[in-house]
Amino acid sequence: MGVTIASVLRQPALRTPERTAAVLCDGDTRAEVSYAALDLSARKVAGALRARGLRQGDRVALCAANGEAFLTCWFGAAYAGCAVVPIPVVSAAPEIAFRVGHAGAALLISDAARADLAETALARLDPGGPPVARSDATALLDAAPPIDVPADLSPDALAMVLYTSGTTGRPKGATITHASLMTHTAALVTHTLDLDPDDRVLGVLPFTHSFGLRMAVLAPFYAGARTVVMDRFEAATTRAVIEREGVTWVPAVPTMFARWADASAGPEHAPQHASLRWCLSAGAPLADPVRRRAEARLGAPIREGYGLTEATFAAIDAPPGPPTPGSVGRPVWGVEVRIAGADGAPAARGETGEILVRGQNVMAGYLGDPGATAATVRDGYVHTGDLGRLDGDGKLFVVDRRIDLILRGGHNVYPSEVEDALAAHPSVARVAVIGRPDREYGEEVVAVVVVRDGAALTPGALDAFARERLAKTTVPREVAFAEALPLGPSGKVDKRALRSALFDGTLKTTRCKASDES
Repeated sequence: MGVTIASVLRQPALRTPERTAAVLCDGDTRAEVSYAALDLSARKVAGALRARGLRQGDRVALCAANGEAFLTCWFGAAYAGCAVVPIPVVSAAPEIAFRVGHAGAALLISDAARADLAETALARLDPGGPPVARSDATALLDAAPPIDVPADLSPDALAMVLYTSGTTGRPKGATITHASLMTHTAALVTHTLDLDPDDRVLGVLPFTHSFGLRMAVLAPFYAGARTVVMDRFEAATTRAVIEREGVTWVPAVPTMFARWADASAGPEHAPQHASLRWCLSAGAPLADPVRRRAEARLGAPIREGYGLTEATFAAIDAPPGPPTPGSVGRPVWGVEVRIAGADGAPAARGETGEILVRGQNVMAGYLGDPGATAATVRDGYVHTGDLGRLDGDGKLFVVDRRIDLILRGGHNVYPSEVEDALAAHPSVARVAVIGRPDREYGEEVVAVVVVRDGAALTPGALDAFARERLAKTTVPREVAFAEALPLGPSGKVDKRALRSALFDGTLKTTRCKASDES
């Protein structure tokens, strides 16, 4: 067979067949699945897809929670030579229908919990379009004999279509080739993460997203390690599983680290995890106060990484060497990162500008949208829309999303910097900073705050706290208190939803005491 992403399962299944690939955890119950067993199941799914008439290059949509069904069907589609279209399990029927239709999927596979949702989604498709079949994941296992070997594909064949979050418009389908997926996985494991067969990786991030799939499935399998699979996040339960399974490495998003820190913040003798080597946070900036509290509770350093759907994991602040707070580290092997100034020319070291990325981690393009592709990928570089800087050691610091940048009275206000300062307040559990149109200043800075359980906080107290830590131009002039922050499918704070709530009056703000100061 060609060197495709199917190799990350097929090779350990041939070399160490009885080794555990996944530990499936559901509360107090657990089940182990070997590489050989997972390989056999994947070959059965591939046989069933071929028996249904699917051919190499066809697209298979997959909407399933973390678990054996997802792993079996994802690799089964890859074994059959089909491209996988992962769909987040939190998606509504219209969102599923859009992805299935836009990707031109021939088949939608769902787990049992989403069977009715999948049927509802398919009913929304254009009746004049090509037919889309549907199947429950388990129905594919005994539908046909297993294939002998995975499909022999060109490395340039399409492996996956990952849809963007749609925070700047309708989601776009980023096309990922086998060569890109395989080369980047090898580079991550060999040169950055330093995973080996003895590692046990927590798989609680959604496998339908790039972060969870790459770091909690592909990377561990490439290393011949095991993934400890959980289909939902709950702070106390995941910590119990980390301890019980001897988890050595945890990839997670900032909201998870914040909940671990908060949920364990009671007794000072809260247990730490001796097995943990380090943790990786990505997907959004991790506020330093949250990082320090979570590190104290988990008993392991938390390092940050940076990437996006179109150019995943461009940089990671990985060992060896101590972590660099605020930095997402140096570019991953095979990846180049450049900072572009306002005129598009390379910025000087230490200067803030747009982050550009090129390398084996970059998508082939947006599916069916050459115009958007040309606008995003120029001279091989993905223009990320994120703002950052490189220090003298070549380490990347992500300042903020360009779309989130607030322009107040001619001053650039970076929400992540304001959030980091406010998160240090002992009564603040979560905070997000957004901009609101303002007649005088162009935009005004608004903080949306979730207060810790049992704590009290007034706008005036937060204002005084902020003014001790921030320049006058960046202090929020308005505060809104919320019970929770809206999260997108990947676990990031959905700032578009916050802005919508602010504009339509659902989110009520209070003017801070010193709001008349500029």
